[in-house]
Amino acid sequence: MNFDTYFVRSYQPNLSREHLQRRYQQQHTVSPPTRYTTTIDQTTALMEQIKSRPQPKSTAFVSYPFSKTTRQTSSNTTLISLPSTFKKLDRIEEPLKRTLKPHELCYQLNLKLEYLILNRLIDRSRVIVSRTSSVLSNRVSPTLLQSANTTSRTVIKNGTKQNDLLTTALLFSNNSGHLSIDSQSTLIMNNDEMEKDSWIDEGMEEMVEEQNIIISKAIDGENEEKVEDEEDEGENEEESVKSSESDGDTDTYNALDPHVLVSDKVRRVGNMDVRTGLIPSIFINIPPTIRFGTENQRIDPLPAPLKKMMKWKMSTITPNIVKNTVTRSGFRLINADEGNDWLGTWSRHMKPPCFRAIREFQKVNHFPGSFQIGRKDRLWRNLSHMQAIHSKREFDFVPQTFVLPADLLLLKRIFDETTDSRECKWIIKPPASARGQGIRVISKLDHVPKKRPVVVQKYIANPYLINGHKFDLRLYVYVTSHDPLRIYLYEDGLARFASRKYSPSMKSLGDRFMHLTNYSINRYNSEYKSNNDHGACAGHKWSLKALWTYLKKRDIDVVDVWERIKDLIIKTIISADAYVNVLVKANVKRKFSVHELFGFDVILDEQCKPWIVEVNISPSLHSNSPLDVSVKGSMIADLLNLSGFQIPDRRDVLSDTSVRKKARLPKSLIFDKRILAQTLSTDEKLKHQYFIQRYNDEQARKSILDMFTPDDIRLLTETEDEYARRGSFERIYPTHQTRKYLKYFETPRYYNLLLNEWITKYYRLEERGISLLNSFCKKLIHIQNPAEISAHLWAHNQKQWQTSNSHRDTDNGD
Repeated sequence: MNFDTYFVRSYQPNLSREHLQRRYQQQHTVSPPTRYTTTIDQTTALMEQIKSRPQPKSTAFVSYPFSKTTRQTSSNTTLISLPSTFKKLDRIEEPLKRTLKPHELCYQLNLKLEYLILNRLIDRSRVIVSRTSSVLSNRVSPTLLQSANTTSRTVIKNGTKQNDLLTTALLFSNNSGHLSIDSQSTLIMNNDEMEKDSWIDEGMEEMVEEQNIIISKAIDGENEEKVEDEEDEGENEEESVKSSESDGDTDTYNALDPHVLVSDKVRRVGNMDVRTGLIPSIFINIPPTIRFGTENQRIDPLPAPLKKMMKWKMSTITPNIVKNTVTRSGFRLINADEGNDWLGTWSRHMKPPCFRAIREFQKVNHFPGSFQIGRKDRLWRNLSHMQAIHSKREFDFVPQTFVLPADLLLLKRIFDETTDSRECKWIIKPPASARGQGIRVISKLDHVPKKRPVVVQKYIANPYLINGHKFDLRLYVYVTSHDPLRIYLYEDGLARFASRKYSPSMKSLGDRFMHLTNYSINRYNSEYKSNNDHGACAGHKWSLKALWTYLKKRDIDVVDVWERIKDLIIKTIISADAYVNVLVKANVKRKFSVHELFGFDVILDEQCKPWIVEVNISPSLHSNSPLDVSVKGSMIADLLNLSGFQIPDRRDVLSDTSVRKKARLPKSLIFDKRILAQTLSTDEKLKHQYFIQRYNDEQARKSILDMFTPDDIRLLTETEDEYARRGSFERIYPTHQTRKYLKYFETPRYYNLLLNEWITKYYRLEERGISLLNSFCKKLIHIQNPAEISAHLWAHNQKQWQTSNSHRDTDNGD
C-alpha cells in the first residue's frame, strides 16, 4: 500500500509570485503528478497490519522543520525515490535515493494537506490546528493514528511556549516502510502566519501541483520484503479490492462523495449556470439520476468510475440535438457493435420481440405497440372504436376519416350524399408516411386510389388564419409510463405556417405550399421566410409561446384552447393504452426501460377548436434555426432529466471476471433493482385484485390509501420524484381533475386508481405527502418484498378492519 504525497523540493518563502510563475513556465515539460488521497478506512486497515507485526523501538516521531534538534537515522528511516523525469530539473543531484530527514517529511506532508484543503478534497473543519514550542519528547504510538481515524477532532499539545515555526505534521513510519496519511482526520500543528504567507500563495499551489515524490521502502532486507508484499497481495486480492487499491482509481474513487456529487445548487460562472452531474432524489435511500443540460448550462463532470458507465448507443436517426445533450452530461457515444453495456439510445421503432433484449438498466425511446396511434390508419381505428363506445360527442376532435380500400363503399355513399361543393374537400394521406410525403387535397372521387392503401380524411376548410396563412401546432407529448399512465405536455412548441396565403377556391387544391404546413415542403418555396427569434411573431415558423401572446392580444381564450388540447391528447393516448400495455408486459423486463416522445399535430378552425391531424412516434428534432435549437434543445434536456437515467453497478453491467473483482460503486449513487421491483408479493396481489373488482365503488376506492404496501411506496416515490424533475413539462395525466378519464380505460388498473386517489388527496398538501413517503423510505420499507412489518401487510390489516367492523355492527344491533 504505497501512497504518493506532494512536495516542493526547495522551499523559499521570500520568492515573489512572478518568480514562481517563471519557474513554473520553465519546467512545463514535467508531467503533472497523479493525485492520490487516503481515506480513514485505508489508514485504519494499515494500522491494524502494523499492530499485528513486531514494532521497532522508534516507529513515529514529531519534529519541526529547521529545528535545531537532530536525530540519527536508523534502519527504519523512510527514504525518498525521485522519478526519472526529475533528472531534468536543476538542483537535483545524484544519488536519486537519499535519506529523508524528519523536517522534510513534515514539510512535504503539510504541503499535501494544504493542497487537499484548497481543492476541497477534505474539509478544513476536520483539521485541528495547535501550536507547540518544541519537538515532542515522547515517541508517538501507532495507536494514536488509529484513534484519530475514529475521532474526527483531536488536538496534540506538548509544552506551553509558542514559536513562529513552520507547520509540522505527525508522521508514522512502520517496519514495512509504509507511510500513512489520514486525509479525513489529519492531526496537524500549524502557525496562522505561515498559513497566511505561504500556502495560500497561488505560485506555491502551482509548484505543488507540478511536482510529486514516490515514497519507497528502504529498510534492511528490502528485496525480501517486496517479495512478501507481492505474495500477500496475491493471497489477499479480495481484501485489496474492497479497499479499492487494485482499482487503480484510488483518487477518483475517494471522490465519490454523494454530498459533493448530488446537489440542486446552481453556481454562476460567467454567463453559464453550473450544476452537479447528478440530480438528488427528494426521498431518502433512493439513488440520484443523471443530469442533462442545454447549451447555456454546464454540467460538472462525474468521477471516472461513474463516467465509465455512461455510454449512449448511436443509431442512424439519432438527432444532433440529442447527441449534444448527452455528451454535455459526460456520455460516450458508441456504435451498436461496441457492446451491450449502454444506458440509452434514440433510435427507430422496433418490433415488439426486440424489446426483450433490453437490459433492466437500459432505456429506449419507444413503447412496443405505440404505432397504434403513430400510424394514421390505426389512429383512426382506435378513435373510431372509442366513439362507438363513448359517443362521438366525447371524441369529436377527429375529422371524419375512411381507411381504404376497406371503407371505399362508405366513402362513395358520402360523396353521393354531398351536394355542396365546398363540403367536397378531402385530404389523402399514406397511412405510414412522414414529412408530407404523398399528401394531396382532392374534391372528386375519381382522384381517390382504389387499390392502394390510403387514409381519406375530411379537409378542414375553415382554418384559423394569421395574416392570411394557414398553420398548425407541433406539440411535444412525453409518456413516461403506461402502467400507471403518466403523460406530460411541453409548455412550448412550434407553430408552422403555410408559405402561401390560404384560398378556399377549388382551383388552388393542388397548391401544396398553401394547404400543407410541413417545413420539409414549404422550405422549397421562394416565399418562405425563416424566423430566428424565439419571441418574434414573424416568418413562417413561430414558437408556441409567441403564438399564445399573439392570440391573447386578439381576445382569444388561450387557457380554454390549451385545456381542450390537453383533453384531446389524453383521450388519444388512452385509446391505444390497452394494446400497448399487453405488449409491454409480454416483451419488456422492466417498465423503467421504455418511454416515448410523441409529436402531436393539431390544427385550429376559425372558432379556435382544436382538431387532431396526426401523431408522430418519431417527431423531427432537426434544428435548422436558432428557434429550433431554443425550443427543441430545452425540451430534450428536460425530457432526459424527466426520464430518470441512473448509473448501474459495473458488476451488474460487465460480465468480465477482472471487472467484477473491482470495488463496487457507492450504493447511494447507483441503480437499485429493489426500488423498481416488478414482482408482486402475494399480499400485494390480493390488494390489487380487491380494488380492481371495486373500482366503481367510490367509498372503497378512497380506502386504497389507508395502508401502503412496499409496492405502493415504490410507485408513489417514483411518481413524485419524476414530477420534481419535470422542468418545463406539465403533467396532464394524472391530475386532481382527471378522474373523469378512468371510464375510458378498457380495463381498470390498480396503479391508475392508486395515483388518482393519491394526487386527489395531496395535490394541495404536497409537502405532507412527501414527508409521509420519506418516513417509509427512512425505514427502508420501499425495498422490502414482501413486507416485513405487519403494518404494511394489506391482508393482515384487512382482517382486523373486518373484525372491528363486525363487532361495531353487533353493538349497534344490540
